[in-house]
Amino acid sequence: MTEALINDEALDQVIQKLDSYVWTDKDKEERDSLRQHFQQTYNKQRLDNLTKEDYFAGLGRKQGCLAYDLEWGTRPLGSIKGGSKYKYGYETDFSKIKSLLQKVISIDPSSAYKTDGSFSNDLQVIAKLSKDINGFKTGRTVIPKLLSIYYPDTFLPIFNDQDHFLSKLLVSGLDTENTGLDLYLEYNFKLLLIKKKLEEITARTFENFEFARLLYHAFPKEQDEMIIDGEPVKIETQQEEQKFEALEVQHYQTLLHRNMPRLFPKLKYFDEEEQVRKNGQYDTQTVGIMDMLCIDEHGDFLVIEIKRQGTDKTIGQILRYMGWTQEELCKDGQKVKGLIVAERKDIQLEFALKVIPTVKFMKLGLTITLEEQ
Repeated sequence: MTEALINDEALDQVIQKLDSYVWTDKDKEERDSLRQHFQQTYNKQRLDNLTKEDYFAGLGRKQGCLAYDLEWGTRPLGSIKGGSKYKYGYETDFSKIKSLLQKVISIDPSSAYKTDGSFSNDLQVIAKLSKDINGFKTGRTVIPKLLSIYYPDTFLPIFNDQDHFLSKLLVSGLDTENTGLDLYLEYNFKLLLIKKKLEEITARTFENFEFARLLYHAFPKEQDEMIIDGEPVKIETQQEEQKFEALEVQHYQTLLHRNMPRLFPKLKYFDEEEQVRKNGQYDTQTVGIMDMLCIDEHGDFLVIEIKRQGTDKTIGQILRYMGWTQEELCKDGQKVKGLIVAERKDIQLEFALKVIPTVKFMKLGLTITLEEQ
């Protein structure tokens, strides 16, 4: 684990926000009650006897199952909304998921980390198990949130936003080869070090949930963002041309989505329910938002990226999505292909496509006709 060097100026910004930060006894009691209810509902006995219907949402009931209660019933304990239902894994992997949950509820939190931040044997075991389950391999949501509920004194309720805070609070120490649960555990330890230093400076203690809330107060996520190239970008920082292109691509996305059966009759969305609501988009929660993720007539994956102009940068983006799909979603010999749909492509993309046979290009052409009535 790389050594973390804390940014003192950023920490001062957190301290300055303490005067306007509100955390009441009522806030604490409400969170504690919600956490205890979940712990009692999904205790060791319940997890030992867990069925698919008890775990997955939509198998006979939508509410009253672990997936629903974790995402929506305990939302005040940390949000993991968004993405696909497959972040909870596949039904075919349920026995592995159940074994992982049984390990999660059985760890010793008091020795979770060694003094240098390395993981205890318990954490190493659950991290290893998670890498063998599609949906959990690169995710930082389901298992991290369970850890933060069962062991709130050891694990922070900060999940995909860890990078957001550490990029501000650390001068160095973000470099890592870890992914998924390993990454959450590493970043969690570094955030705990920052909390410890904050407590030393202010001469007061913070519960983990209180500290997490304070970070969101000190460094709020931007609300005025739009998705460009699969990444959130603040609108005010973009040039007019970039704004126009982003809006134009969104228009293309809507047109392709509405005409999906006619344009791609042999394709279907991977997560039909979720993608239909989002104009075909699929949120990986890890490497960006795909324009479309489909299944072809052979049962293989097709990642579709929509552009105004395709460039060699587009290749890097679509390969990133394809790699994530192969790692997280493919099973039983499924393959992943890519398709770039754009008005035009530059010469760099032309040459790049020559050596990447799994990625194809289709030219997007729109025709408008006027008829006098």
